[in-house]
Amino acid sequence: MFKVQLRYSDTDQMGVIYFARYFVYADEAITSFMKERDIDIVKLEKEGIYFAVASAHCDYEKPIKYSDNCLVKVQVSRIGNTSVTFNFEIMANNEVVANGYIVYVLIDKEGKKKQLPDEIRKSLIKS
Repeated sequence: MFKVQLRYSDTDQMGVIYFARYFVYADEAITSFMKERDIDIVKLEKEGIYFAVASAHCDYEKPIKYSDNCLVKVQVSRIGNTSVTFNFEIMANNEVVANGYIVYVLIDKEGKKKQLPDEIRKSLIKS
């Protein structure tokens, strides 16, 4: 589980978190998830490997309020040859408020798909 730092600037006039920010929270949790598994995104970029979002989906159950305690649970649901799919579940005050997935495709600087390196695959399988 990854703790989300809710920002007042993420809210509307009623103190509800703007729906698009849910993807930001999920992406931050996925980045933390990968760091915990020693996947160094900066190092990969220096090697010409980039993670690009190919698809994202979120089902919204309840709104998140600025005052809520918010956590994101992440798990790998699919590892392909050139992509990784992460499922996420966003919780506020110990209740699921949204869930979805983000598919990342590995690409080079020209946007061409790259094979998922074996070391990344092994690190993701550890989850």
